[in-house]
Amino acid sequence: MPSFLFWNLNNKPLGKEVASLCHEYSVDVLVLAECEITEVELQRELNHGQAATYLAPPNYSSRLKFLTKLPHGSMAPLLDDGGLSIQKITPPLGDAFLLVAAHLRSKLHMTESDQMFSATRVRQAIVDAEKEVSHCRTVVIGDLNMNPFENAMVSAEGMHGVLDRRIAARGTRTVEGKERMFFYNPMWGRMGDSSDGPPGTYFKDMSNYVNHYWNTFDQVLIRPDLLGCYE
Repeated sequence: MPSFLFWNLNNKPLGKEVASLCHEYSVDVLVLAECEITEVELQRELNHGQAATYLAPPNYSSRLKFLTKLPHGSMAPLLDDGGLSIQKITPPLGDAFLLVAAHLRSKLHMTESDQMFSATRVRQAIVDAEKEVSHCRTVVIGDLNMNPFENAMVSAEGMHGVLDRRIAARGTRTVEGKERMFFYNPMWGRMGDSSDGPPGTYFKDMSNYVNHYWNTFDQVLIRPDLLGCYE
């Protein structure tokens, strides 16, 4: 299974830092949001002194940038819908799968209800793509601008992400006569002080009555068919 890195750069000139991470973790597919660095500049940083060559695959998205060291033709775009991009990836070894990269709208511009409707739209786009390729080997990565515990993330009509891989391994559950496939959301285990890293991916200190302080907006979701590939 290829390795992935997603980073929302917040329009900062972090090309050297991106390259350093890619080299350290041997990243096969890089996805960047809010990135003003050109693909040419990124390739120069990524490929400097390296044996493997990062290339920019075909990409319709104006909000997400992709670079990969997978062989030419390994990535094919299936959908670009605003902050949502679905790519079919055919690695040199192993089965083809879908990579869903997301940079969904900020809470500054969407209510909780808006995000629920947005998650429903994203879920349907994924299901449609899975039907198109006739499999459900799908990984979602990106800045979802929601926490794993929010309704849009756990609802059967939304992303349907669960924190227990044993439950996700069941594949589906039926709600009001309709079968809904699970996603496994490992980001639950990356929250709080028990995490090996920071307690979340976004920190905000406010004087509101409810303040989580640490939020986990950047997430990974994995379909049951790919659970064996996740370490």
